[in-house]
Amino acid sequence: MRSPQSFGLDPERASLAAELIELNMQVHDRAIGLVGPMPPPPDLTMQQFRVLGHVVRQPGISGNELGGLLGVSAPTASGLVERLVEKGLITRIDDADDRRIRRLHPSEAGRDIMRQMDSMFERMLGAVLQVLAVDELEVLCQSARTMLVALDRLGADSDDT
Repeated sequence: MRSPQSFGLDPERASLAAELIELNMQVHDRAIGLVGPMPPPPDLTMQQFRVLGHVVRQPGISGNELGGLLGVSAPTASGLVERLVEKGLITRIDDADDRRIRRLHPSEAGRDIMRQMDSMFERMLGAVLQVLAVDELEVLCQSARTMLVALDRLGADSDDT
């Protein structure tokens, strides 16, 4: 985890960021203690899971681009993709400009697997909802809305570059 200072923040923001990072790590550690880590999908290899993660993060990535990210040859990347296509987790779509290129997109089932793998927060929230007061839930909802707005701003900024 990067230090708050490495984000180029002013001292006050860096201090709050450091506290937020520390609190997040504590929440994570306690959540694992409460609900346990999410087991990996039994029918995916670690390499297939990595491929799926890249495709979910970068929908429309080409097989060659994926191979470069994974550090594997084009035939190896193609084989990994083929197995995920067979499992219904990735789809291939011909590139509109160059029919030789096939773009990779996650299927809804592929997105579901990634959501499940990242569901520790949801499982933890299900447990703590029983003990949170309404005003505490309102604070969490406002925090989540704030995070979504910030993520949308970042997404818009990256679309502009």
